[in-house]
Amino acid sequence: MIGWDTNVLRRREDRLENLLVFVLVLTFLAAAPLLAWWAGTAGYRSDVRAREWERTHVFRVDAVLVEDATGTDGPTGGPTAAPQAARATWTAPDGSSRSGIVQTEATARAGARVAVWVDDAGRLHVPPGRHSPVSQAILLAVAAVMGLVGVLAVAHRTGRGLLDRRRDRAWAREWAEVGPRWSRDPRWR
Repeated sequence: MIGWDTNVLRRREDRLENLLVFVLVLTFLAAAPLLAWWAGTAGYRSDVRAREWERTHVFRVDAVLVEDATGTDGPTGGPTAAPQAARATWTAPDGSSRSGIVQTEATARAGARVAVWVDDAGRLHVPPGRHSPVSQAILLAVAAVMGLVGVLAVAHRTGRGLLDRRRDRAWAREWAEVGPRWSRDPRWR
């Protein structure tokens, strides 16, 4: 079954290939759960830390547009539905006044209020992530297991390639020995 039988037709390379497959399957069965647990746990903890940092260092503030949104005309001459950019001002968490370009609706006019996210220093920041840390952990665990499968598949392909080369050389040696005897026998002509 694993290559340890006494079949005389099985070569040493065949037994080695079966042993290689057996070892690779055992490696997968032992390593996959541990690797998935480690990657999932690390991803979960990292995502929770990032969310905690965002909760204490990223704030939602209202910005006031100081100009109309650019690109208010669509292909038909009417307003577009795509977000547009406009210059705005806002108050940073430390009380200082800041300004910059923000994303807003295409129909927004000067004086309109737009919600933006800023960091401790009042610089614009992307909104906090809305994905679940659990889903992030599951994705990382699956990716880690798929990476393990890839590494083991490459190991199997490499080992099998080396064994195939040895089998081909053995076949050529044996054919060189048997071939001339068969070619002299009139029954094989």
